[in-house]
Amino acid sequence: MRRLRVNYTVRGKEIQKDLEVADGSNLFESLISNGIYVPNTCGGRHICGKCKVEVKTNQGIDKDEERFLTDTQKTAGIRLACFVKVDSDMEVRVPAEKESNILTEGMYSLRSMNSRIKKRSLTLSRPSLQDQRDDLKRITDEIGDVRVPLGVLREISSILENNDYKFKYVIRKGEIISVEPPNSDKVYGIAIDIGTTTIAAYLEDLSSGEKIDVYSDMNPQKIFGADVITRIDYTIKKTDGLDELQKAITGEMNKIVDEFCKRKGIEAKAIYEMVIVGNTTMMHLALGIPAKNIANAPFIPAFTSAIEIKAEEIGVRINPQGYIVSLPSVASYIGADIVADILSSRMYEKEEISLLLDIGTNGEIVLGNKDKLIACSAAAGPAFEGAEITFGTGGVIGAIDHVDLTKHPIYTTIGNERPSGICGSGIVDAIAEMIKFGIIDATGRILSKDEISLDGDILNRFIQYKGEPAFLVDDNGICITQGDVRQIQLAKGAIYAGIKVLMKEVGIEFEDIKRVYIAGGFGNYIDPESASQIGLIPKQLTGKVIQIGNAAGAGAIMALISDDEFKRAIEIAKLVEYVELSNTNEFQEEFMNGMYF
Repeated sequence: MRRLRVNYTVRGKEIQKDLEVADGSNLFESLISNGIYVPNTCGGRHICGKCKVEVKTNQGIDKDEERFLTDTQKTAGIRLACFVKVDSDMEVRVPAEKESNILTEGMYSLRSMNSRIKKRSLTLSRPSLQDQRDDLKRITDEIGDVRVPLGVLREISSILENNDYKFKYVIRKGEIISVEPPNSDKVYGIAIDIGTTTIAAYLEDLSSGEKIDVYSDMNPQKIFGADVITRIDYTIKKTDGLDELQKAITGEMNKIVDEFCKRKGIEAKAIYEMVIVGNTTMMHLALGIPAKNIANAPFIPAFTSAIEIKAEEIGVRINPQGYIVSLPSVASYIGADIVADILSSRMYEKEEISLLLDIGTNGEIVLGNKDKLIACSAAAGPAFEGAEITFGTGGVIGAIDHVDLTKHPIYTTIGNERPSGICGSGIVDAIAEMIKFGIIDATGRILSKDEISLDGDILNRFIQYKGEPAFLVDDNGICITQGDVRQIQLAKGAIYAGIKVLMKEVGIEFEDIKRVYIAGGFGNYIDPESASQIGLIPKQLTGKVIQIGNAAGAGAIMALISDDEFKRAIEIAKLVEYVELSNTNEFQEEFMNGMYF
């Protein structure tokens, strides 16, 4: 066994942990298995170059690792954890995680309030020798036949006796899920959007529909990889991998409950329902259902229907008889989050044809109107979230989020902090500016200084980074490389091709599309003009864009506070026709067309 002394930071608090690991263990895996987050997007597969830690070791650096490290970093003892073997006692410093700027706001409108949770008052006559009905019979004689779980049945007698037979009961779809003293008034629920990268949660008053509080955090599953395929692979390779991933999410759910209760001075037992949305993989992992078949053809999930289970079945600590409700999915790569997007945008009830884009690790695309809805998922990769980009990062404090070559400085950062990397919206801006100034040609090639006539300040930004052309964004070295441009081309080419395939399936032209809804964090922060410049949004659709924020979270709220909206979500999932792009003849041709700028 070897001793690892690890220094890391959690929410601003410095922590030191001593670990014992098997001799020869992989450092990345050792840290992850002990719950210590290491920045990464590939799950330790030697691909992303993000898992930089400070460690003293005499192990040599091979060429695959060296290409991710600068000379300064190597001198400072920076290594990639996934390449390091623990073959001696080590002291490791993991860089502090940056605070993230997580989108929580979304737009929605309700037709009516119709929560599944109802809290009602009841007063019963006291029992006597003349009236020896049991307590449950007394209740059902008053309100009709209902289901009563054992946990509630155990509490009925004491609640009645201690409150002079005056009490309140909480009923959900014909089931009494709680009996309480007569002074208990509040009825709460939580809606959660479980994104691959981030989580947004909303505490709602189910009596009034009022939003009480909002909470956001990074998805704790990110320690197992940035994308769903990497996480599914983890559940396959590790005996208890699925259990680990589920516990990460249910632990986060309980953290959300605790945080809301602490901040608003409420009790967890006053929270009776939790509605969750997310992509199909996230729904499987949250419920502890194997997702391995999602990753392999023919891509068949274990379920796509809406699920309603007792929260205690997966260890979520709301009211003991409270429910977890997941919205339905459509297919392996059109999940409950997209159904929630469609619900909150109301595109499903309009005469006009709309296009919906939710661009994250994948690019989900929906096209249609009240008569027809058709959807696909384009494997855009996580480039728009900063992954697979040389200096890419998520939407964290210090990330370069906008670039304009006509201004000085040419960039802004989230929180106006010193640049720490470049996030998706910044990458889109930077490449759009490079196209405008002729720095990139139509094929995506970064031109050399000799091929272009520009002023000195811009020309000085033409550099070489590890042997490839690059454009300097920040004087401290953050740049866009030729490889980064290619990653964006691949991602936006896939989105463009997906749009074109759906248009051909429906038989329409660009002019027939009247609105373009862009949902999600990346979609909310990008400049639509820049997105159009690089071809992420087809130029023919410029001016039709409506950014609708966290539409998935908004849809989850709607389904929480209105059973009518929940039923609409179920109908939407049935109506959406899924197109598997790999089965279409046109995709590859349109993908190649979409690669050009």
